[in-house]
Amino acid sequence: MKPRCYLVVANAPEHLKLREANAVFNEYIGDKKRGHCVYHDHFVDRPGGVAFFAIENEEQKEHLEHDLNGWKLEIHPLIESRSAAGFVYQLDYTSTNYAGISLDKLINRIKEAEKAGIDPLGA
Repeated sequence: MKPRCYLVVANAPEHLKLREANAVFNEYIGDKKRGHCVYHDHFVDRPGGVAFFAIENEEQKEHLEHDLNGWKLEIHPLIESRSAAGFVYQLDYTSTNYAGISLDKLINRIKEAEKAGIDPLGA
């Protein structure tokens, strides 16, 4: 198989509290047998999260489906993002061309927030 990025949308069972689901999902994304997790975030409105993985072989791809027993998973290969660097390129391309804001500008906002002692997640 050719390397490619995959989107994983993971909805936890309803009985899990957000904090518990977040811990389980963090363990899932941190396991290197799934390849390089390029991005992740957690849902506010329900237990679960989303992640993008750079996958290099069939074994890594198969592991995307493991270890979240009872969770509803949607796993989708992406067209443009074929590597971790390709994912970042696509992020910059999309933000620059559709919103007029380059990745460099976003990174500068993060650095300015850090200098000012502001949480960079809200920059």
